[in-house]
This record gives sequence, C-alpha cells and structure tokens, in this order.
Amino acid sequence: MTVRGDLDAEGAGELRLCVSEALRTYRPGHIDLELSDVGFIDCAGCRTLLWINQRAGGCGGTVTVVRPSSLVLRLLRLLEFDRELTIRSLPEDTTPMSLEVNPGLN
Repeated sequence: MTVRGDLDAEGAGELRLCVSEALRTYRPGHIDLELSDVGFIDCAGCRTLLWINQRAGGCGGTVTVVRPSSLVLRLLRLLEFDRELTIRSLPEDTTPMSLEVNPGLN
C-alpha cells in the first residue's frame, strides 16, 4: 500500500479502513506500507502503524514500513516505535496487491 499526504487523525482512519479490508480479503498476508510520500505524521498516525502491525499479526500476517520519509522515520525513532515495527529503506517487488491510499486528500 502506498500512503500519500498527511497521516493524521483523518488519514489514519482512512488507512485503518483500507488495511482492515485488505486483511479481510487477503488474510493471512504481508502488507508493505510505502510511506515515502507522507509529508506529515502525528500521534494518531503513529498509533495507527502500531495498530496495523498488531492487527496483521493477529491474522497471521506481517507488516513492513517501506521507505518512510525522513520526517516519519525520525518520529518513529523518537517514539521508539522502530522497536516494534519492521522498517526497510528499500522496497522489494514482492507485494501481491497494490493499493494506493491518499489520506486527507479530497
């Protein structure tokens, strides 16, 4: 999944819906969250990343945060969420589905 725009309270809600649908459809599975085009993330967005990780794990799947923007990576490290999340700088072309999420863009 490619996430673009702001990952704030509004965008986090949209992302949760998309991930829930993907997990219902492709369960168990792996989700790559491409975050290179996220320009802003707040606590709601960070909590949503942990929620996605727990939700996927509960379904027998995994999540990898792929190419987070420098702002996203910095906040995840400051909050020590990088201890819980798998973060990879470069994507691998192994994702079975492609879904683009544009939170906050209407």
